[in-house]
Amino acid sequence: MRACTDLSPLRIAVSFGAVSPRLAALLACQRAEEPQTPLRLHEVAVAEQLNGLSHGRYDGGLALTDAPESPLRAHALWRDELAVAMPAQSPLRRFDAVPLEEAARYPLIGWQAAACQPVSALIDSLLLTQPCIQVQSYELMAVLILAGYGIGIGLQSRLAGFRAPHIVSRPLAGCQSSITTYLLQPPCGAVAALDRLAKRGRELRQ
Repeated sequence: MRACTDLSPLRIAVSFGAVSPRLAALLACQRAEEPQTPLRLHEVAVAEQLNGLSHGRYDGGLALTDAPESPLRAHALWRDELAVAMPAQSPLRRFDAVPLEEAARYPLIGWQAAACQPVSALIDSLLLTQPCIQVQSYELMAVLILAGYGIGIGLQSRLAGFRAPHIVSRPLAGCQSSITTYLLQPPCGAVAALDRLAKRGRELRQ
């Protein structure tokens, strides 16, 4: 069991979907404020993440779920929202936040990666029976948008990061569409450095 004073690298499992610009900000903050406790990241599927945390392979995990059926402790860090990505000349650009009923007038491209069930389930619940092209990467979504296949729906932080000059994004309005990123910890063997990391993560949403 890792001691609370152990300053060796923290082994952090990051599940697919939890990678975002805020994670980059958290890593930069960690390096600046606590360089003596580096983070060693492992990108894994949620099942491997939960199993690894339970068996001591990882000290903590970043996930888009609070793992309600496991004994892990979950610290809510920040929230992300669903948004719409569209061609720069799209009529939807006039909205500060696009109503779902307006987005549904267009062919939809949804980010529904099987390895990121929380986001996929949220998009499914909003679209219901609405036909949707399913993609597992934001890169392919950008290609399809630029090719005129439709508009994209995914996490706002990821859509805002599109570097394509002819794609713009807007928040999705009129629905409950938030996704929370959590820092998961084993139920025992608390590590003080993880508590400090959680505090830094919470401060990013202020």
